[in-house]
Amino acid sequence: MDQTTTTGGAHLARALQAEGITRVFGIPGTHNLEIFAQLSAAGIAIVSPRHEQGAGYMADGAARVTGEVQVVVTTTGPAALNALTALLQSFTDSVPVLLITPGMPLTHPGRGNGLLHEVRDQSAALSAVLTEVMRVTSPGEVSLAVGQTLSAMRSGRTRPAAIEIPLDLIEDAGPGTLHLSVTRALPALVPSAIDAAAEAIAGSTRPLIIAGAGAHGAGEEVAALAETLGAGIVLSSNAKGLVDDRAETTIGAIGVLELLPELTGDADAVIAIGTELAPSDFWPEPLPLPDTVVRIDIDEVQMLTNADVSHPILAAAKDATAALNERMSMLRTESATIAARDWTGGWKARAASAMESDGRPWADLSTALTAFAETDDSPLILAADSTMACYYGVQTGWKARPGDRFLYPAGAGTLGFGLPAGIGAKLAAPQARVVAVEGDGGAMFTIAELAAAVQAGVRMSLIIVDNGGYGEIRNEMDDRGDTPSGVRLTGPDFPALAQAMGARGVHVDGADALLAALTVAEAADGPTLIHITEDSRAGADMLD
Repeated sequence: MDQTTTTGGAHLARALQAEGITRVFGIPGTHNLEIFAQLSAAGIAIVSPRHEQGAGYMADGAARVTGEVQVVVTTTGPAALNALTALLQSFTDSVPVLLITPGMPLTHPGRGNGLLHEVRDQSAALSAVLTEVMRVTSPGEVSLAVGQTLSAMRSGRTRPAAIEIPLDLIEDAGPGTLHLSVTRALPALVPSAIDAAAEAIAGSTRPLIIAGAGAHGAGEEVAALAETLGAGIVLSSNAKGLVDDRAETTIGAIGVLELLPELTGDADAVIAIGTELAPSDFWPEPLPLPDTVVRIDIDEVQMLTNADVSHPILAAAKDATAALNERMSMLRTESATIAARDWTGGWKARAASAMESDGRPWADLSTALTAFAETDDSPLILAADSTMACYYGVQTGWKARPGDRFLYPAGAGTLGFGLPAGIGAKLAAPQARVVAVEGDGGAMFTIAELAAAVQAGVRMSLIIVDNGGYGEIRNEMDDRGDTPSGVRLTGPDFPALAQAMGARGVHVDGADALLAALTVAEAADGPTLIHITEDSRAGADMLD
């Protein structure tokens, strides 16, 4: 190949193709046309969202279910900034999404001159959210940037990143060398650390396992350790599906319950596996922890955050949990395990009662989703939004099976995540069944992506739970003694809106009707919007 005629856009497509990237999410614009031309020429599929934030959420959903880097391509300025909210969500939830965007030309005046989409320092804006941002300085450096950036993204804790290519370099040609990414091995197990941790928790009669999304892939090991110890398992929202919600040891994804601090404070040992122990996952803060805290994580900085750790184990969740269980099996007495099971059973019963009480307005939703999951052996992926129906309802009420997934925007708590994340998840895992759940307020942030789902032929359900506005904020205002304001919304006819975009749209009432609608939707050719109303404190006030 005569690389003197290879453009920056061609170097990019070649590098992405060599890294196994087969799909990008993005919108063509004036400054990135050469990128899209070269992506198409390389056979890389292009998924067309209706907004760059939707593109980011689609990539995020795909990355969560595959664990692989997903790519978003935008044009300059407002497009890149539109995607930045989604990248913030990916960053706070440790999801590997790569943003590729043009930037101002190399010779652009420092104070600007009014160029189209001009941003004074776009890289600085991206760096305010991301730790890995690279701006290239020649066409040939594009390949190097891809290799270096993916090396960082695929090593250790996954996080999003960005590559900015000055718009003049996208069209300019020049030589370059392909630099394939190099992945750093995960930290090796230290046997003495396993031994010390096992000895510390061997005699525990009130052990508690707290598992996060970093434990995905280690579900069997986590369940086995819980059985050996008689320990209860508390899950973060994004860890649902790691273990069976119906198992005796699973207390649940109860990070929103007021009793959680009492539970963690009552434990005499906590084993934290692949979790940040973050306030966005475990709300009633601060989270009291016992003196004995065994923590398994691959991030040495996170190891020191949100907990005083007595026994740090810097290693992959699967290997470390298996090794800990093997050692524990030699040390654990039957009497200690029996005592722990009794303790776990008591807390499981208390948590179940609290989940039922808090989740009552969404009981039909959770019941229907649990029944729908069990109609087929294929995984069920629930793409959730930051709405009461999800964190008070589905997160605690839906009984996930091992292999199911709950994709929840925990860290940043962004609205409008559910639908586009579900689209990305379905494209990345076509064998899975996908249901997105959003509130009527959050749905309007990205409802246009329903048209993208129609165009892509994505078979999935979008359940919109309508309480007449921003229900949680309305309740918070009311709890403060304020008169709720700015929270009541005049919503559209959601089923009609879906039909106008080429999707199916229905309204249903009750668990049986919702289950029937989900079943019909799974046999449809494209997406189905299912509208339900919420019988809640907020709904009683705001629904006409």
